[in-house]
Amino acid sequence: MTIRWRLTLWHFFSTFFILLLFSAGIYIFMRKQLYRAVDQQLDTVVKNIRNNYNPGTKQFDIVRLDSIKENPFLSYYLIVYDETGRPVYSSPLSKTISLPVPLSVKQVELEEIVERKVPQYDQYLHPDGKGEVTFRAINRKIFFNKEQIGWVTVASAIEKVEESLRKLLATIALLIAVVSVLIGVSGFFLTRKSMRPVDVITSKANHISYTNLNERINGVTGKDELGRLSDTLNHLLDRLQNAFDSQRQFLADAAHELKTPLSVLRAHWESELNNEELSLEFREKLVHDVETVSRLTHLINNLLLLAKTEDIQTSFSFSDFELKALLQDVISDAGILADLKEQKLVVKKLIPVKMHGDRDRLYQLFFNLVENAIKYTQDSGEIVLSMQEPAGRIAVKIEDNGPGIPTEDMPHIFDRFYRVQKDRSRKTGGSGLGLTICKLIVEAHNGKIEAESEPGKGSIFRVVLPHDNVG
Repeated sequence: MTIRWRLTLWHFFSTFFILLLFSAGIYIFMRKQLYRAVDQQLDTVVKNIRNNYNPGTKQFDIVRLDSIKENPFLSYYLIVYDETGRPVYSSPLSKTISLPVPLSVKQVELEEIVERKVPQYDQYLHPDGKGEVTFRAINRKIFFNKEQIGWVTVASAIEKVEESLRKLLATIALLIAVVSVLIGVSGFFLTRKSMRPVDVITSKANHISYTNLNERINGVTGKDELGRLSDTLNHLLDRLQNAFDSQRQFLADAAHELKTPLSVLRAHWESELNNEELSLEFREKLVHDVETVSRLTHLINNLLLLAKTEDIQTSFSFSDFELKALLQDVISDAGILADLKEQKLVVKKLIPVKMHGDRDRLYQLFFNLVENAIKYTQDSGEIVLSMQEPAGRIAVKIEDNGPGIPTEDMPHIFDRFYRVQKDRSRKTGGSGLGLTICKLIVEAHNGKIEAESEPGKGSIFRVVLPHDNVG
């Protein structure tokens, strides 16, 4: 899971949890307030009952209690008991329904608040048998001059309170759902906006390679963590560029310093070969030395090319030419090497194509690939060269039936100075730069080079040039 999604989910669940706690607090607070209002109403009824006590007769004034029918207390469940526990007054509702509340004075505490459920009744106090209605009841002792004069059981239906709580709960649930969606959406966009600099840094860092180390990560400013990360990466790129520049400068200087004396040695030894007074044995040694110098010169030229990777476009000379003719030249020149090993150099298909590129470098590319195939394929082997046009591109394929490349070496064959099977490369004079140069030339032409190989069955190298290089 990406950091963007983790931050979004963390923001959502943390905010949702806080919202849930806040909503639960509101619900509990409102519930207590509504029940407290009911209890206060019941307490008012009890006070009215106590005020109807006649201390002279030591009885409750029943006539005055009947006047309650003319006020809202008519809807209350009300039973008044004297000190002996004898009911002295019952409201009409208490005669219609029965609440399981204490009937003995011994069962009554100083004050007890309970809830009871009874069959539902209509507005005329007649049962209709539909569900149940919850009553909130108070059992309370009544005192006059610190002497108990009886107790009261009073209850009120709280279906309106419960309905209000249900509506409140539904409203809270709806608000939680709506706010959760808003939190999730806003959290996603806020996180995406916050992580956008990371995308910029990642995209730019992936774009920068050894060929464009002069570029830097721009667009991320500020003194925050991402700004410091961008500055740190730019400082790292500065150090890498300095290291690469030093390496390229060393390669260029070393190559130039070696090229001149090697050229002098080669010219001197080649002139000595024309001396007829030399013995055959000494002449053969000179030929071997000239070949060695030629290989060193070729290696130095490759080092010079690698040293110019930063200015590759300026070091190449682009022009229009016929690719088919170039490949025919490669086949003609490489055919001599194939004949020496009695190998077959087969051309399956050549397509007339106008190219815009550096002809000499492309010749070097294809000759190097064919030469490698010849070099590492056994005597009497076969090398096949063909062309294809996949989706507006030009693909040149060189295939051989040699020993192939070990699987563990495949990821590294285009690395600098990497040699497959070191003993074999040493025998054939490989320097580990040939395929690196090939890849460099292909990338300079905005193409790509691919390799496939199976040990014991041979290798396939495919060079693909994009459509914009095809005329």
